[in-house]
Amino acid sequence: MAHGPVSGGKMLNEHYNSNRVGELLRDPYIPAKGFPEPTICPVCNAVYQKKHWYFNEKLLDEAKKNKDTQYHKCPADRKIEDKYAMGKVLLSGSFVTEHMDEMMNIIKSEERRAKENNPLDRLISVEKKNGGIYAETTSDALAMRIGHHLKEAYKGGEENFKFRRGDKFVEVDWHKDL
Repeated sequence: MAHGPVSGGKMLNEHYNSNRVGELLRDPYIPAKGFPEPTICPVCNAVYQKKHWYFNEKLLDEAKKNKDTQYHKCPADRKIEDKYAMGKVLLSGSFVTEHMDEMMNIIKSEERRAKENNPLDRLISVEKKNGGIYAETTSDALAMRIGHHLKEAYKGGEENFKFRRGDKFVEVDWHKDL
């Protein structure tokens, strides 16, 4: 059953429910106190500083010279290792089947753009599956970004968001037929 528009899409209320207004949802991979500063991720070389992760060569060089720098995997690399998705994207329909490679490239491009602003927005996996495309993301924001971008780029399609109560997770279904 559709339950109110969300940025042009529908929020579904079957097994998933929106959270109460004002309810703060936390990412279970980000400690409440944050990380020591500076911290370098040994996998991707992201630097944690001023309570955020950055891909920045200058910050990386400075952090490597700092004797107090610690090394911890960033939340995105831990989620990728654990296969812990906070977003799932399912693209389906005859339009998707006809434009499969192009859409795979768009998903990967959206990841590149998103992680410029937030290194924690990453793809865990993306694959062609059952005539469509299935992707898992490390953040709910990247999954929603992919859905919105496809709807805008391809002038429509049916976009639905499913949110789980009490969890920072979203499932995005995007469907378009020729």
